[in-house]
Amino acid sequence: MNENKVIAFFDFDGTITNRDIFWDFTFFRLKNGLSVLKVVKALPDFALYLAKVLNNEQAKQRIFSKLFKDESLDSFNNSVEKYHQTHIYKRVKKDALDRIKWHKNSMHQVCIVSANFDLILHKFAQANQIRLISTQIQVENNLITGKFATRNCYGEEKVSRIKSIFPDINSYTKIFAYGDSKGDLQMLDLATEKFYCFFKK
Repeated sequence: MNENKVIAFFDFDGTITNRDIFWDFTFFRLKNGLSVLKVVKALPDFALYLAKVLNNEQAKQRIFSKLFKDESLDSFNNSVEKYHQTHIYKRVKKDALDRIKWHKNSMHQVCIVSANFDLILHKFAQANQIRLISTQIQVENNLITGKFATRNCYGEEKVSRIKSIFPDINSYTKIFAYGDSKGDLQMLDLATEKFYCFFKK
């Protein structure tokens, strides 16, 4: 085996960041021209989420669809660009970013594995030259359909996606995994080096 064959998997929301970035991005959009009608349509699902009738993942799926269905991909990507420039690094934990840099400087592969959406996270992953595995949003004719192109990348699905992209994962000498919730436990079980709620800053 190659002794340098090392990979690190990072959950995103709550691990790299200090909050759920989907909600943070949504509130950013509310302040930046998102249709009031779409917001009104999503309010019942917000209420069900706050009342804990819907869990976080169920609420995300419903609210994303109601807020962003039929928005052009170009418009959505422009809003992500603005959010990335003005907000994302206020939410990123310095310790987590330092750890990512340490892995990269050590010539380890680094990958974000997140239930959050590819369209929201791709800019951060691209800017930091990190591979991204996430829930993918369906786009047709340059419009967001409001549906998912993949299964929600949560729990066991994280492991399934990792194994499909890294079929030789068992040949790695070290597998680091960082997470902060029950949706990360299966990914942590895959690792040889597990870090749960590791980053504080």
